[in-house]
Amino acid sequence: ADVVGYSKHMEIDENATLKAYVECEKLLEHWLKKFKGSIFNTAGDSALAEFPSAVAAVECGVAFQNDIKKRNESDKTEVKLEFRIGINMGDVLRKKGNLFGDGVNIAARLEAIAQPNGISISKSVYDLVVPKTKLTFNDLGVQKVKQNEFHAFDIILDPNHKRVINKGSKLYLS
Repeated sequence: ADVVGYSKHMEIDENATLKAYVECEKLLEHWLKKFKGSIFNTAGDSALAEFPSAVAAVECGVAFQNDIKKRNESDKTEVKLEFRIGINMGDVLRKKGNLFGDGVNIAARLEAIAQPNGISISKSVYDLVVPKTKLTFNDLGVQKVKQNEFHAFDIILDPNHKRVINKGSKLYLS
């Protein structure tokens, strides 16, 4: 998970942005605990977490994004932060409590292509969660980001944000 436009928020008001991030971090920690996820790395405005199952990861991401949406709709919310989430399943290597490898790299690439307030998942996650959830998905086809190529899907949290793909494999909102 990564904050959209974090640097711009910090430029405008560092203290208010940090306060807002701490509030969002508490929401994330709540949902991680509920779905048995754990953070294995952070970098400023992002968090990398692992889960015991693909379904738990997806349900946690959906619950977190729904909470963030409610938080941002409140008149009391001074800084409205938006997050992008990428979810992948794959082999990883563990070193000193941190995780490395293609499984982590592709999750980061999925996060990079996710829409603000959205979740993008890999086909391996999609195949596991589609029969076990009542979520709606949008097939984004094969994506190439940096050196990684993978089949991606958006989880449709808001029907107004369904993307379509043109022939150049570039993503567009419809």
